[in-house]
Amino acid sequence: MSRRKPWLMLLAGGLMAAAGAAPAEIRINNRDVGTGTGLDDPAAAAPVGGNPGKTRGEQARIVFEYAASLWGSVLKSRPPIIVGASFKKLACTADGATLGQAGPANIFTFASGAGIRPGVAYHIALAKALSGRDLTPGAVDINAAFNGAIGTPGCLEGSGWYLGLDGNTPRGQSNFLNVVLHEMAHGLGFLGFGDVETGAPAMDGDGTPVPDIYSLFAYDNAKGRRWYDMSNAERASSALNDGHLVFTGANVRAHAPLALGTRNALQVTAPAAIAKEYGFSPLALGPAATPANFSGTVVRAVTGSNAQGCSAFDNAAAVAGHIALIDTGTCDGVTKARFAQAAGATGAILAYDPAGPDVSIHAGAGVAVTIPTLLLEQAEADVLKGNLAGLSVAMRAVPAGIDPSGYVQLYAPRTVRPGSSFSHFDTRLSPNALMEFALSPDLKGHIDLDLTPSLFLDEGWRVNSGGQLLGTCDTGVPTWVPGGVIVGANIAAQAKMLATTSATVGDYAAGIRGHAAMLARIGLLNAVQASSLNACLSDAELARQYASWRQGGNGGTAFIELDSGKALPALAGAAGSERLYLLTVPPGARSLNIRSFGGTGDVSLVVRAGNEPMPTSYSYLSVHPGNSESVVVARPAAGSYFIKLVGLRPYANVSLQATYSM
Repeated sequence: MSRRKPWLMLLAGGLMAAAGAAPAEIRINNRDVGTGTGLDDPAAAAPVGGNPGKTRGEQARIVFEYAASLWGSVLKSRPPIIVGASFKKLACTADGATLGQAGPANIFTFASGAGIRPGVAYHIALAKALSGRDLTPGAVDINAAFNGAIGTPGCLEGSGWYLGLDGNTPRGQSNFLNVVLHEMAHGLGFLGFGDVETGAPAMDGDGTPVPDIYSLFAYDNAKGRRWYDMSNAERASSALNDGHLVFTGANVRAHAPLALGTRNALQVTAPAAIAKEYGFSPLALGPAATPANFSGTVVRAVTGSNAQGCSAFDNAAAVAGHIALIDTGTCDGVTKARFAQAAGATGAILAYDPAGPDVSIHAGAGVAVTIPTLLLEQAEADVLKGNLAGLSVAMRAVPAGIDPSGYVQLYAPRTVRPGSSFSHFDTRLSPNALMEFALSPDLKGHIDLDLTPSLFLDEGWRVNSGGQLLGTCDTGVPTWVPGGVIVGANIAAQAKMLATTSATVGDYAAGIRGHAAMLARIGLLNAVQASSLNACLSDAELARQYASWRQGGNGGTAFIELDSGKALPALAGAAGSERLYLLTVPPGARSLNIRSFGGTGDVSLVVRAGNEPMPTSYSYLSVHPGNSESVVVARPAAGSYFIKLVGLRPYANVSLQATYSM
């Protein structure tokens, strides 16, 4: 992780809570400018995976902006978030490498504030989002670096960065978009600040221990203790407690079944003293061990003076109909499995020494192995051998990466890995997660951020779960849904990328319409969503989006998002002025009440569902003398409601409030 700057302490007085946060604007500070390397690499490049950049540097910048658009669509923040990015040589060997590293540039604590935990350390990006203030104006909020040596002699030779945007990573390459999304997430909040080797918590400038927001949710389910309820030594031990360190956030717990599948787990069911899950490795012999074919009592093989299974079993009658337990030995795995099968075993557990040679499964021609066979580390097998009376096992399908209480597991390998241990999800998660410590080639970060947004919700981030906007047009496609799918955010990122790289509005229109058709074709949009999205892809809408994004805008008219029930005070404007606001109404709302009140002058309210209201296109209108205007909607449909406050005469000190009731 990047080295952190000195702590900054901030009192939380005057938090800006009246106006809701808009989608986060994540800006990239290119630190490679003028170097001719990394993000500034002038080497010519052909378009790849939907990335139209003409040089390697341009393609890398497009990937970075795409990642920023994805996270920016999902998360809400009024102040912009700045990421300082560069390529440089990071730790690397011929067989492995650090692909990237990132962390917050500053850390803040607050004395008080709505939705804030006093005295807890927050990553600067989250602190800005919570406070509504740009706490460090103009400064970088996240430091990020990426390995520029990948593919060079001595550094994953033959590999390289895949700079496509489509998730179709070629074998042997590393998906740069997934790595950027991963590293940004560390800077946004997926990172503890303590020392996992010593267990020492982070310290403020005076040397006082300070808890951080991420670590507050860490819990050791074997010790039965939360992270900050333990001593330094206990925390250091917990960081090595493989399978028992979990994240207890309510959102991660609730959404885990939506994101994760199941895995097969080997459970000892009796005797009770050793009943638990035991880690195993599958052996590519015969059928895979599953709940349907691997359960029953376990009998240790006897072959002469040992239990190595390298000859016919002396106790074949006892083994028949049961699972054979076989010791480490000098023969190969195929021979052991064949003798177990010949004895009538229904399956086989082969002990092995993880420090010794691999178990060979190449024994030449012979009887095919038809029983499920698996490997168990010698130390675990010794536990079984010491408890043979009544020993029984079962393969069970269990949630992948979730403990018995439903909490998602964190990475806590038995040997501490600084920079990886603790601040990642466990490798038991399946499907693989974006925030596991190692990059998995099957990740599809461009459309699925799995449980990371849920973790951010637990830390205090607000997320966009309504329909994704293109400019001010509500596509009807959710930006994010619990479980991690971000099709709406993908549409916005693709639209912005195409608008800023297309030579003409016609090129932009063809590109984004083609992308929408592709999403529908592969089943990521249903018929209703496809129709709703197409309404935002009319010639007029696309022309507005193209012009706005080309000029550095948000794809349409700028707006301020409102929180339900919170009045926005002290509004003022000239005659003829227009100010646009947005309220997102969730499904199931019973009513919607929008009103303006107070102050001097004369205003009107114009409201439209799904897009910016226009003089000839609006849903509701309130025009009365003065500033007391009101729009009431019974049983409003879920979605985006745009509210335009129009000055009929100059006005001042007017308040605007929009409230939905559930």
